[in-house]
Amino acid sequence: MDILIVILLIVLFNAYLIRLLADRFPVHSPGYLWTLFIFHFLMTIAYTAYALSTASDSISYYRVTAASDDWLSHLETGTEFIHFLAWPFVSGLNLSYIATTIIFSYFGFLAILYFYLTAKENISLPPGFLGLSLVELLFLLPNLHFWSSSIGKGSSILLGLSLFVFGLSRVNRRLLLIVLGSVIVFFIRPHIFITLVVSIMLGLLITPTGIKGYLRWPLLILSAFVFLYLSDSVLSFTEVESFDITSSNALSKRAADLGKASSGVNIQEYGLFMKMFTFWFRPLFVDGMGAFGFIVSFENTAYLVMFFYLIKEGITSWSKWNGWFRICLFIFLLGSFILAQVTGNLGIAIRQKAQFMPFFFIVFLKAMSYRNQASVQQPRLSVHRYT
Repeated sequence: MDILIVILLIVLFNAYLIRLLADRFPVHSPGYLWTLFIFHFLMTIAYTAYALSTASDSISYYRVTAASDDWLSHLETGTEFIHFLAWPFVSGLNLSYIATTIIFSYFGFLAILYFYLTAKENISLPPGFLGLSLVELLFLLPNLHFWSSSIGKGSSILLGLSLFVFGLSRVNRRLLLIVLGSVIVFFIRPHIFITLVVSIMLGLLITPTGIKGYLRWPLLILSAFVFLYLSDSVLSFTEVESFDITSSNALSKRAADLGKASSGVNIQEYGLFMKMFTFWFRPLFVDGMGAFGFIVSFENTAYLVMFFYLIKEGITSWSKWNGWFRICLFIFLLGSFILAQVTGNLGIAIRQKAQFMPFFFIVFLKAMSYRNQASVQQPRLSVHRYT
């Protein structure tokens, strides 16, 4: 019964939200937002079936939370914060595993929705297949939906990242969303929060235009202050003595443990280039990881093609990119680099990278928008008829 009630409440809230967003943002249509919602719900069903047939972390999160009587005891960074988020639903309302999964899956949907709104608000591309632009098509790729539809860090941190980047694109009007997103990310993965801070600093330092001076310098100063203030806490959380994570014994041990955690290709012994390539683009068809790996290979092949065009178009249009797009690029690169160092297994990499692929989508779409502008602005050869 609780499953039906949760579904009904979510559908009613979603109907209100879609109507509100369709009036305020340049979305394709309310119908597309519902398509996004239905597709995410179908991926939730697929993930739940997968979780129930394997030793999924989501089941462990639910069981530990259900056995806890003290909500505030879970208000800590890392895994404990997932128990803190789940406690009101699991122990407070006594919802079942499936009902709680649906709620966390909706967190994941909201994250994808906010990333989509961010892209639509800042990037203009012409319609293509079935009247959908590349923006609409990319946010229907299944990997992002599949790994953000369960109880756990995936759906929760993705929501924090989406609120952060959505707020940052209009920093003078959405400061509360930036703060909320930052808090969520910090409590789940403090080192990823530091990645956001460093990315802002890099983006502001190398961008002469795009963000007004009266916002740039306060943001830069605030970012530097936050970085210095929280750096010790982050190092303590990750059990390292410096930010040179490539030489950290603690994280190397963590990566080795993850490499043994599930089946898949062990990537711990790879060099930096191969780790990054594997994190972003594998499995491919040649890896032979069974039916699941075969399906994922289609999407990864698309990522390879997109990466080629991002480099090709991004280099030629780099001088036109404003600070916000450069920040998104740095978040994608630095976040991928950090996770790739502690991801010991290809199976784990498949789900970990879903947290940063929306940033890849944004910078790819921006590069393609410049490509589209260049093709539109090319002068047509005039044909003169002589008699």
